[in-house]
Formats: sequence, C-alpha cells, structure tokens
Amino acid sequence: MKTGKGQDRITVMMATGDASLADHYGGILEKGYHVVVCTALDESREQLARLHPALLILDPSLADKDPNSAIADILSSNPGLRIIVIEGETDSDSDQRTLFKTGVHGFCKRDIADILLCKAVHLVLEGEYWIQRKLITEVISELAKDAGTIVSRPDGPDDSLIKTLTPRELQVARMVHMGGNNKMIARELDISERTVKAHLSAIFRKLDIENRLHLALYFSTKT
Repeated sequence: MKTGKGQDRITVMMATGDASLADHYGGILEKGYHVVVCTALDESREQLARLHPALLILDPSLADKDPNSAIADILSSNPGLRIIVIEGETDSDSDQRTLFKTGVHGFCKRDIADILLCKAVHLVLEGEYWIQRKLITEVISELAKDAGTIVSRPDGPDDSLIKTLTPRELQVARMVHMGGNNKMIARELDISERTVKAHLSAIFRKLDIENRLHLALYFSTKT
C-alpha cells in the first residue's frame, strides 16, 4: 500500500491490482487529495475501517466473479462512503445499472482524461453522480415501479413533508426529478449553483432523504 502526502486533505482510496492504473489515477489525484492505494480487496476493507476515506475508486476485477456483492458488503460496513467503479472493456449498460442500484456513484474509463477524472471525483464527493444520464433515468423508472425498493420512503412520498418545501424548493425538487443537474437548474432559475446546493440541502433535510437519486425516486411515485 502507498499513501500520498497531505494528511489534512480529503482521503481518496484506490483499490486495484493494476500498477499502471494506480499510477495513472494516483498521479492525477494526489495533487488535490490524500491518495491511498490498496492492491487487494481484503486490504481495502481493512483500510476502509481504519482510514474512513470519503471516496473509494474500485477496480471491479479485484472482486473476482461478483463485484456487486463485494460493493454491497463494503457499503453496509461503510455508510456514507462514495464509490466510483473503473469500467471494464466488456461492461454493459446492464452491468452498470445493477451496480448503480447497489449504490455506486460513478463510473470512469481506465484511460480517462486528467480533467475528467478530477471533475468526476469532485462531483461525486459533492454528492453528485458521474454516470450516463440515460442510466439514471432508466433506474428511476425501474425503481419507481416498485415503491418497496425506495430506501428512504418505502410507503411513498409523504404529502405533509412535501408541503414543508418552499415554492422554490419544490421547483428545484421537480427539476431534479426531471433529470436536471445543478448547472442546468441554476441557469434555468437564474440563480447560482451554490444557491441550488443550498436548496437541495434544505430539501434533503425536510424530506429526510440522502441524495438527489432518492429525491428523484421520491417524486417518481407521484407521477
């Protein structure tokens, strides 16, 4: 295992047995983050428990035959952990959809450009997702058909909670439901992205949900 310098910075863990991949990602991210690289899944679990990183970048090849089960296990032991999965050459939309439903927050190609990797990590750490928009739409559509799969609201939206939203918060919430990202919402409403984030924080608190995916699912049961 190797660690980057700067213990006061946000810790990002990489789990991969590919030294060249670790060097590629690590070389990009170590300028802004404290990077920890593990070469085995068991080692990653131990370091997750010890270091409590904000983000795990996982090479699914470490999980052998069942990365979905490995990720579910990691998330159950590390609530709040953000996960980006490194895409394999044979991954399909179906594979990513399954991992996304398990709790993955993003997918990056092995040869991703420096600027895109930095952007992906930043957005995921900010609570966003780095995946194809159509994938989010498909997952929301699937999960909305089965209200029992909605983690935060198994009984569907609570109208009394929705009524606690201000008109602007309700507007932002519905735009998220329609697939809007922060930049799009800010432009449409003529407000700053910081203001959008503030509205989302208030919405999450009032509706007792964790993130924008749950928000989209929350409102999907109303349509």
